[in-house]
Amino acid sequence: MGFINAADGGLIILLMNDPPKACQNEASGPDFSDQNQVKLKNPLIGEEFPDEAYAHIAATLKEQQNFDLNSYKAVNMKRRLAAYLRSGNCQDPLQYSTELTGNSEEQKQLIAALGVQVSQFFRNPSTFMVLEKRILPELLRVSRRQNSKLRIWSVGCAHGEEPYSVALLLKKIQQKEDLVAILGTDLSHEALKRAKSGYYPADRLKDVPADVLQQYFTGHPHLYQIKAEIRHLVQFFRHDIISEEAFYRADLILCRNLLIYFAREKQQQVLELLARALSPGGYLVLGRAETLAPDCRNLFHCVDPAERIYRRTVDL
Repeated sequence: MGFINAADGGLIILLMNDPPKACQNEASGPDFSDQNQVKLKNPLIGEEFPDEAYAHIAATLKEQQNFDLNSYKAVNMKRRLAAYLRSGNCQDPLQYSTELTGNSEEQKQLIAALGVQVSQFFRNPSTFMVLEKRILPELLRVSRRQNSKLRIWSVGCAHGEEPYSVALLLKKIQQKEDLVAILGTDLSHEALKRAKSGYYPADRLKDVPADVLQQYFTGHPHLYQIKAEIRHLVQFFRHDIISEEAFYRADLILCRNLLIYFAREKQQQVLELLARALSPGGYLVLGRAETLAPDCRNLFHCVDPAERIYRRTVDL
């Protein structure tokens, strides 16, 4: 079965971007309407974020935007929310959380700002070396023998560096593009638009070999675009890894540096979903700082502990 188109939803990694739209400056504070300005008080101290404000923001985003902040580790999210408010001189998180209710535009601005994701091509090069030398050749042999496509899913792909890196490896290994389907999914529409455009600053390409850079990228020393022949190998969709079912069925799933942001019960939920999405014997690649949740260890066995590469057990 091929990949199913994703419905709207999303997976998010919370990092900083622009100041919150509602927070203008210390004098005026949040401005949710032309008639109603509220002066902020009670400055945030360090990285702290009040439980009451956090609970109010979480409830608002869940009810009005279907975004579940409680799926993520509260200590990390509070730190990032505190930094987000400080960046716009918002000094009263309780006031902000109250004024956030009912303001759809600011809710979307908050989620979009918190959802910026940063990656680079061939992040952790040794992982991609194992994929190139061992995992991908094996999967290609199986797909040829079965006369089926090799299906690859990059979960939380941000601006597309990871799925394009895999596409570049496959271009090197074999030339029959019709034998491969690569999917990248993420929460942010804006991130996916950037992924589809294929434009990247030079610092995102620091691990791209010089010959690959010359052959498959165009541009100048500060901004590059990956060529259409590589862009056409990857499809991008918006998808919620927490609340939506998987794209069936993938032979290789890369879900790197996402689980570390989830609460333990959500980690288990995501791993179970990925196990269902993998074909029997399919491979899962996690991030260097991630491990299988204890209750999911029967779903996979480890084939490369250093690179966090696992294989789905034949029978679930």
